Amino acid sequence: QLPRRNAMEKMIPQYAAPMPCVKWDDSKGDVFMDTSDKNGELESFYGKYISQELSPFTLSEERAPGFYSFIHALESIDMPTAVKGQITGPLTFTTGISNDAGNTIYSDPELRDAAVKMLERTACRQIDFFQKHGADEVIIFADEPVLSAYGSSAYIGISEDDVIGMLSPIFKAISLAGGLSGLHVCGNSDWGMAMKSGVDILNFDAYQYGTTLALYSDQLKQFLDEGGVIAWGIVPTTEDIDAENLQSLTAKFHEALEALERKGFERSSLLEHSFLTPSCGAGSLDKVSAGKTFSLLRELKEALLTEAGGS
Repeated sequence: QLPRRNAMEKMIPQYAAPMPCVKWDDSKGDVFMDTSDKNGELESFYGKYISQELSPFTLSEERAPGFYSFIHALESIDMPTAVKGQITGPLTFTTGISNDAGNTIYSDPELRDAAVKMLERTACRQIDFFQKHGADEVIIFADEPVLSAYGSSAYIGISEDDVIGMLSPIFKAISLAGGLSGLHVCGNSDWGMAMKSGVDILNFDAYQYGTTLALYSDQLKQFLDEGGVIAWGIVPTTEDIDAENLQSLTAKFHEALEALERKGFERSSLLEHSFLTPSCGAGSLDKVSAGKTFSLLRELKEALLTEAGGS
């Protein structure tokens, strides 16, 4: 996503093209809700959805040129073991699009249902793309920054059942399509609720909130027992990266592991169900700092593998 290159690449507009009753406002550089032909647009949408065809849910090159650059790159290199794509999470998507009166897609049950189904198909279309290019494993993350504000006054009317009811169908569809699902929240959240959603990989900002998982030890144990994976966003993607080094990040990661060890988890088992990521996207960083983020990520991985005896 390079929104300064083209506003259509912002995280909500990028995925909004197949969504009924959503229009692009060129003057504002953003999308908005227009229900003037709601019945007609919903009828057309559900016709496409019921057909099981994935092509109507293809990311356009105008809104996602980076996706196509990635696809072209895959044609000239050996396919990685796993390939990751993403969608905007349904809660962030539906609360982020409104009409002039301030009513959101989330507040309209019919459009909310359509949004979940649209994102479900968009995820499956990405899986289809990657599988056709030879990927053995495809991971699709739902990016849900709004979940970091879950429970606040701004989202007081959104219940746990609402959140799970929107996320679960998407994660189930990803699984049925042969992919693995991930949930990314770039902040703190109710991790117990997140782990009930049926997601395979929980990705969170472990740099700032690494010890918070220990508050949900019972849910985490069940999540890991069922094959879940923790994706630790341990390398910061803010200006904090300038002050960090391998030693400081190793200490921070150990602090998070130790909080779980005190709850009865074994370190070796935790590491077997973990991988490392940046805390969020690196789009706000300059090139040097972004490079440092990924260099430290690799160094930390290699240091932890050495520490664990190469396993």
